[in-house]
Amino acid sequence: MRNFLVYCLLSSPIWAADQRSLRVAPAQGTRFALEVEKTGLLSGKKHLFLFERYSGTLQLDPAAPEKSSIQLEIESRSAVLKDDWVSAKDAKKIADYAQMQMLDSAKFPLLKFSSTKITARGNNAYDVAGNLTIRDITRPVLVVVTEKSGVCEGTAAVKLSDFKLKPVGALLGAIGTKDEMKVSFLLRPGA
Repeated sequence: MRNFLVYCLLSSPIWAADQRSLRVAPAQGTRFALEVEKTGLLSGKKHLFLFERYSGTLQLDPAAPEKSSIQLEIESRSAVLKDDWVSAKDAKKIADYAQMQMLDSAKFPLLKFSSTKITARGNNAYDVAGNLTIRDITRPVLVVVTEKSGVCEGTAAVKLSDFKLKPVGALLGAIGTKDEMKVSFLLRPGA
């Protein structure tokens, strides 16, 4: 395999190619997710948010993928809570709090990622360094991207406190939210 980035991006229908500029968009079998772990009495539980709308552009240099770059915008309002362990009433409260308080989607409609450097790790894995903007606060983040059996996956750890967001707590600290969230995505060529 020449290069996992070229393989994943050029063989997937979610990427519409035009020489060196590729478009990123949602498609069946793909996902862009955020996991928020609970603490205290709910330790081991996670809130799972899926973002339904995002778009971006990859400037691809097939001969030297490390010279490639990606710009991505995620619509904060498109976050949908997918928890199956909370009541419908609580799910609505959690989703409303995430969108209205944490993301403040009315004032900050977009989360943004812009790569600054792509480094090969070997074994079809890459480190994609870049800047993530949440609520107009920009911080560096590292995304680890891998390809296995035609599936491209990426993950990053993001701290709420880096973006001046306070982890949620209740019942005098008996229930809370971890400061670190996990961002992940899945691209499946041919999906």
